[in-house]
Amino acid sequence: MQTDIYARLRDLASSADSKPAEMRPILLRVTTDLFVLHAHHSPQELHLFEEMAGKLVEDADEATLTIVARKLARCGDSPASVMKKIRARGGAAANEILLVDQQIEWRELRAVATSGAVDAACAVAGRQDLDRELAKILAGRAEREVARALAANAAAPLGVEDLRLLCARGREDPILALALLGRGEPGLDHLPLYLSAEANQRRKLIELTRATSLGHVGRNEADMPLDNASCARLEAGALRQKRSSFALTLAEVMGCDPLCARKIVDDENGEALTLAFISIGLPQEIAARIFLIAFPKVALSNEIFSADMALYASLPRRDAARIVAAITGEARSASASFLRAQARRAPFGGKTALQSGAGAPADAIAKSVSRG
Repeated sequence: MQTDIYARLRDLASSADSKPAEMRPILLRVTTDLFVLHAHHSPQELHLFEEMAGKLVEDADEATLTIVARKLARCGDSPASVMKKIRARGGAAANEILLVDQQIEWRELRAVATSGAVDAACAVAGRQDLDRELAKILAGRAEREVARALAANAAAPLGVEDLRLLCARGREDPILALALLGRGEPGLDHLPLYLSAEANQRRKLIELTRATSLGHVGRNEADMPLDNASCARLEAGALRQKRSSFALTLAEVMGCDPLCARKIVDDENGEALTLAFISIGLPQEIAARIFLIAFPKVALSNEIFSADMALYASLPRRDAARIVAAITGEARSASASFLRAQARRAPFGGKTALQSGAGAPADAIAKSVSRG
């Protein structure tokens, strides 16, 4: 078989010069197909292919060159000179080589990962032989395309700090978030990706948060209920049934970015909003009324409503605050800014906008705050 390949290559080489220009790309593909039939070649075959392909590469169009590069990159002994000529042409063909070719020196890969073009860096990010240093360099690049390519590579060895950095960026990049969540079982470092997670992944994140929850030392601010004034504002926003204004009110109460609050409000099934309500200390009965009035999908489904209320009853506030803090990107708990504001003002007396006797009265809230 080896002899047959050499003979056929020799025949093709002898006829190459007599072929018209438009046939040269086809000849390059035929020659490449013949060459990659075997993973290893005799010195004569290598020399003949190197000489012939080296000439044909110069006249090849980008589409042909990309196909040829893809095949040669996966062939262990492709001539280095031919691969360099293809890389020198740039574009998709060069990226195919960067993605696979084992003959490229590590320092070249490092240079591309550090300061190469975005598409070239993406190709390096997709390599199956990435080491920790290259992965770290790529994780630190600002381009989202590089981050997405790195996250999508299941073989990329991401260190803890690199994963945390990518997860923080995934908070604002759903495509990156899905790629990170698709790498396997989520861990606590994936908490910023909660809004992009599937139902089973969300359950896992909540379970992990519960399992690693730490008791607070000293004053337990997480037990301080939301003041009546803020409760009234949230209920009034629910009555208006305008998601945008309700999200703004929620952002003010939580002390987070309004765009993030809107994502929480728009989250399907109300689960993220339930976590937000728990984190700020909103009484459960008020949360239930808000859902029933302003969130039809929750209100019209006994299953969804019951699941949200069950979460409300079972999840400690400090755990909900930890998850919401990761979602919003706050370094402290999602209710920290609210609690500071609450400490500066007296509790608001009276009933909330929709309250008719239910819920925590103002004097009880005042006592709770004073006991905190």
